[in-house]
Amino acid sequence: MENKVSERYLTLRERVLRYSYRDMNLSLDNDEQVYIAVFDIPLKSNIIGFQTQTLALVFGLNTHIYHGSGNVMVDLEKNAEVMKAMQSVLISSHQVLGSMEKTENIEYYESKNVRVYLKTKKGIYFKELEGDSKEDRFLLMLMNHVLGAISQIKKGKL
Repeated sequence: MENKVSERYLTLRERVLRYSYRDMNLSLDNDEQVYIAVFDIPLKSNIIGFQTQTLALVFGLNTHIYHGSGNVMVDLEKNAEVMKAMQSVLISSHQVLGSMEKTENIEYYESKNVRVYLKTKKGIYFKELEGDSKEDRFLLMLMNHVLGAISQIKKGKL
């Protein structure tokens, strides 16, 4: 099936998923410390390229949103509330690694569910969230906390 997203979107998404702690000169506390979190989020739209966006969190450095059309929102981490929400995801998400599948496949695919990729020293862990488990609800809550902080910036409240 052909992707309904731009090449730029696919490139940006792949770049963040391939980024390693070595590239960042990052010293990790343990093998299960999450240093990158990527959430592929489906959107309802009939406009090609508007069916998805990706929230990318890179260990204390960047919070970006990549839109399926190729547009990018950057510098979100400069806001203190977004930074706190991002840190919460990266600090807390290791708790659900046991419910996730270790994978090397980071290919984009369309789904009605949020897809989560958590990157650790051991590799990439993946889970498609259907919302039917406490782990799914936990990851959705963490993601929504970040998105909520971002939406407050856009409303000019933070």
